[in-house]
Amino acid sequence: MGYTSKTKHKGAHQVILKYPNIRLFVIAGMISLVWIIVSYFTITERIHSLTSQKYGEISNEMKNFLEVFIDEKQETMSLISLALSHDAQIKKALITQNGDKLELQHYVEQFKNHAFLQNVWIQVITAEGKSFYRSWTSKKGDDLSAIRLDVAQIIKEPKPLDSISVGKFDLAFKSMIPIYHEGTFIGIIETISKFNSIVLKMQDKAFDTLVFVDKSYKKQLEFAATDRFVGDFYMANINVKKELMAFVEQKGMEYFINTKGYYLAEEINRLITVFKLDDIEDNPMSYFLLFYDLNQIDLSSVERMRDKLILIDIMILLLLVGSFYYLYVKRYRSLIDRLNTQLEYEVTLKTIELAEQNKKLNHLAHHDVLTSLPNRLLFLDRLEQSIKLAKRQGTQVSILFLDLDRFKEINDTYGHDAGDKLLIEITHRLEECVRQYDTIARLGGDEFTIIIEDSENDRIVEILEEIIEKMREPFMINGKMLYSTFSIGVSRYPEDGESTEILLRNADTAMYKAKEHGRNTFAFYNEEMSVQAFKRVGMETDLRVALRNGGFEAYYQPKINALNGKVVGMEALIRWHHERLGLISPAEFIPLAEEIGLIEKLDQWMMEEAMMTTLAWQKEGLSVGKLSVNISMNEIEDKNFVGSVKELLAKTGFDPRGFELEITESQIMKNPHSVIVMLHELRELGVSIAIDDFGTGHSSLSSLKNLPVDQLKIDKSFIQDVPQNEDDVAIIKAIIVLAQSLKLELIAEGVETEEQKDFLIEAGCSTIQGYYYAKPMPAEDFRAFLLEHL
Repeated sequence: MGYTSKTKHKGAHQVILKYPNIRLFVIAGMISLVWIIVSYFTITERIHSLTSQKYGEISNEMKNFLEVFIDEKQETMSLISLALSHDAQIKKALITQNGDKLELQHYVEQFKNHAFLQNVWIQVITAEGKSFYRSWTSKKGDDLSAIRLDVAQIIKEPKPLDSISVGKFDLAFKSMIPIYHEGTFIGIIETISKFNSIVLKMQDKAFDTLVFVDKSYKKQLEFAATDRFVGDFYMANINVKKELMAFVEQKGMEYFINTKGYYLAEEINRLITVFKLDDIEDNPMSYFLLFYDLNQIDLSSVERMRDKLILIDIMILLLLVGSFYYLYVKRYRSLIDRLNTQLEYEVTLKTIELAEQNKKLNHLAHHDVLTSLPNRLLFLDRLEQSIKLAKRQGTQVSILFLDLDRFKEINDTYGHDAGDKLLIEITHRLEECVRQYDTIARLGGDEFTIIIEDSENDRIVEILEEIIEKMREPFMINGKMLYSTFSIGVSRYPEDGESTEILLRNADTAMYKAKEHGRNTFAFYNEEMSVQAFKRVGMETDLRVALRNGGFEAYYQPKINALNGKVVGMEALIRWHHERLGLISPAEFIPLAEEIGLIEKLDQWMMEEAMMTTLAWQKEGLSVGKLSVNISMNEIEDKNFVGSVKELLAKTGFDPRGFELEITESQIMKNPHSVIVMLHELRELGVSIAIDDFGTGHSSLSSLKNLPVDQLKIDKSFIQDVPQNEDDVAIIKAIIVLAQSLKLELIAEGVETEEQKDFLIEAGCSTIQGYYYAKPMPAEDFRAFLLEHL
């Protein structure tokens, strides 16, 4: 009994498992079969539609070519008739009514040779409608106006008439043009041509053509040229392919006339299209059967589409089969999937816990517990990576070694808790001084390090100054104000070492040098660089003070006409009288002023000072010529510069025609498009523009001719070795010729000897600036110079 019960249970279980499989497979098979059948008919219908569309395109192409050829021939016939209507021989014969000597056969031969018309006939008709001359027969004199409506119509209303008509002989083109003599209608010229040339042209396009005349014209064709009929339809072709003619005779013309669109003649492997030509009363006159070889039709695009559709259907079928397989597998694996999901969830939880613990351990291993900054291990690793990157890119890495001054005293006085809080606050201040991707690390105790990638030395100095400035502010720790400072040493890759150990050691050495200098300062491992850095910091401060307290002075150097020794202008140059260092060259302080953003104020001061001084001399009656001032690259890139010049001119009342701005050639070449726009705006104010140091900036002739400038200034580097240096002589002569061809003023700067002056005068440059005449001098000295050269 127990055995029987177990067997029944097992059988029921097998039934449950077995029949669902059968149902699923049956459903899958039926759906797949339906899809295959639907796809077959869909693809077949699509391919048939595309093929029919292709055949329709060929059919329309044949009709279009035929229409074009008919129009071309009709126009040719019209032009021939028009030309003949002006023939003097024809007019003379009509006027004299003597056509015995009229001979036009040579025209027919010309038409064959030049107009490609193989069958052309010419007829001359009198104003009364009688045949006066026929090129194909000697018969004449019959009254055509009585038997031809078109002749009677022209006689009644003389004007050109073109038509396609059926005559006694054949289907032909006709063109009739009235002939006038001194405004009087004297006759008609008529040209006639058959359709043979059109048939030949269609053959050139690979289209065979059969021309039939409608059966309603059968009685009219008394003298049919070919005498060939298909039923009652006259065939006008001379040469016909036998298989095409046999096929048409077999089907009969009525069959083709009633066919719409095109007809596929698989028996002769041809695509056939019918083109109907109506007469002037819109009744059928003729039919053109156009044949095209089916083998010549390119159905590759249709075949590609067929293959593409088949491939898509196969992919969809495979997707269906795959979907059913997926359903089958999913149905019997759902339990396993649930168990796997539960297991994966438990494993994920454990993995997350382990990852968090590992993250914490990794952070503890590589970061300082107190400040959360990278520790020595992580610092050395990042420094190694920074060195590798700098080596690949050819850049610089700087290492700052920072040691807190007298930190032990703070710990001993206020306790380690206060010391720890101070270290945390110091960390925050350091983070404010560097970029986000720079590395700050705590090596231990009171020692910090910073890695700064890809920064110039001036930027490193700015960071050092900012750190020292931040440390000047007191720290509020446990209600008490504490002060602390850093001694900082700096080493740089690759100048001061190429390994982490050497760079860190050299930065530490430089830090002790900073302590030796009195703490609360910084030192570079290179002593010379430390001196330069301190000098730069001091000069920046002094530069700001000088600008505020009037520490600058304008010097002036004259521009002389070497032919008569007269002053024709002057250049204003800025000088700085330093309290300790004396007179400082612009080459030293101008780049610094540009870097720290003071150059705009210096330029504005210089222009205003020079304008006011020049105006004072002009009021004394002194001839100073044009005032020139140099402008920096910062001003060129400032979109407000033109406006500031305009305001300054208005403020001082200075005449813009006596003001000149000098801009170096190299500055122009950095961004020629925007510079040209700015120079045009300055020229509109009336200000002159001179290119300073010309010949050193690699400008092209095409760019130079587009620059709105008034003067070229030959750079002194080309002057100093002339006339001995042949290369410089050639360059200067070329510049002079260039300035003359562009109608620009020219001046040579840096002239120091009489030899140089004489050479320049002889070469064609008579305006000179240089020590030969005078060095730059203060305003009072320059005023005395002007008085001497009145």
